[in-house]
Amino acid sequence: MDHYLSTDLWRQTVEEHSIRLGEPSEDNVRIIALSQLHEEAACREYLSWLQEYIGAPDMRVAASMLAKRIGYLWIAPLLTAMTVHHQHVSFRLDNSFLYHPTLTANEGGTHFPFLAMNGLRAEALTGDREVWREKVVKEMFALHLAPLLKTLAAIAPLSMSILWENIMIRIVPLYTPEVDNAEQESQHIIQADFSYLTQGAPGHLFGVKRNPFTRFTKNKDSIPAVKSKRTTCCFYYQMSGEYCRKCPKIDNENKSQLK
Repeated sequence: MDHYLSTDLWRQTVEEHSIRLGEPSEDNVRIIALSQLHEEAACREYLSWLQEYIGAPDMRVAASMLAKRIGYLWIAPLLTAMTVHHQHVSFRLDNSFLYHPTLTANEGGTHFPFLAMNGLRAEALTGDREVWREKVVKEMFALHLAPLLKTLAAIAPLSMSILWENIMIRIVPLYTPEVDNAEQESQHIIQADFSYLTQGAPGHLFGVKRNPFTRFTKNKDSIPAVKSKRTTCCFYYQMSGEYCRKCPKIDNENKSQLK
């Protein structure tokens, strides 16, 4: 069942997303179990610490940046396993951690967290792919991610739409590969999964009433595609002093806003 976890495909995915397999290294300034981010008190304390550590002006900005990071570290690699490698990878939230390595004064590196995964399991696609895919999506989003996003939204506070769109922008690159480099069958699966994730899947698979990704897409030649501009603002400009190129706050008539 877990053969995939020892393959080069999984190792490459792990490396591309800076994931550590097993326990975090001992030399860290902060560690928190993913399961603790479902708990309001623990999540609030961590988010308050993160705000100061990354230099965010307030909790809203810190929560938004954290959601982006989680999309990159956690959701994108598991969707890569599902769509590209046809594997359902799951792991234990209570024994997997966000951690912040200690940075020396003369050493580069990010203040944002990394992910250490434990208790990994992999289940290859068998039988009906649509039934299998529904199971993968429900576990990933409704059971694991949605409770975390709801806690962040309540604590910050900020709109769930911002957090969901932050996740969306981290998974879009997976579903927009170079067509010339993708085999026809693989391209069909990629398009089918993106259509399902953004329009076909019902809200309960994400732990909410309606599919949270639908509003961020449009139909182009009857195929779902991400909109050219974000619908919500992620507050990146409050961290960096410049706007994302897809920021809805940008005035198209005033390109000088893009630094």
